[in-house]
Amino acid sequence: MKFGIFGGTFNPIHTGHLIVANEVLNKQKLDKILFIPTGNPPHKDVDIIPASIRYEMVRLAIEDNPNFIISDIETKEEGYAYTYDTLTKLQNIYYVNKFYFIIGYDAFRDIDMWKNVYEVFKLAEFLVVNREANINSTITLLNEKTKKYGGDAKYITIPNIEISSSEIRRRIKEGMDFRYLVPDKVYDYIKTNNLYKQR
Repeated sequence: MKFGIFGGTFNPIHTGHLIVANEVLNKQKLDKILFIPTGNPPHKDVDIIPASIRYEMVRLAIEDNPNFIISDIETKEEGYAYTYDTLTKLQNIYYVNKFYFIIGYDAFRDIDMWKNVYEVFKLAEFLVVNREANINSTITLLNEKTKKYGGDAKYITIPNIEISSSEIRRRIKEGMDFRYLVPDKVYDYIKTNNLYKQR
């Protein structure tokens, strides 16, 4: 069984996340994509809503796709959750030797900050997603990091998706419509619970 790991704050999850997950699933011939909403992200200084709410939005977004599953391995933890700790725990749950870790270019560039980064490269093959226009810089980065840490990293081209969670939050705060930027069930959940309104 080949598991793709897709972690993120998902604040909120949006259509772009699902497109990326589906592209990686098909291009890498993975069996499942495991969505892991973060609890308290160690390296992101953003105003995020409670983990339980973000978890529920991800659950709603992916529940109709049998290839997408969700884990509460980070949202149920108190304090910071680091990738090394998460992957180690997941190994004991799914009994696989290696995961396929989906990561954006910017996060992969900053991977030197991660806890036990050498060990993370042993536990996972990195699937670095970026737009095709950025192919040269992405390949250069992959070569640099794999030479430094060992392990495997692969470049996955994704469609040019101009959707971001921060833009969705901004639109909501300004009273603008955001339908079709998120799945319908997530849209209804956000509206029903008055999420991301100006505080």
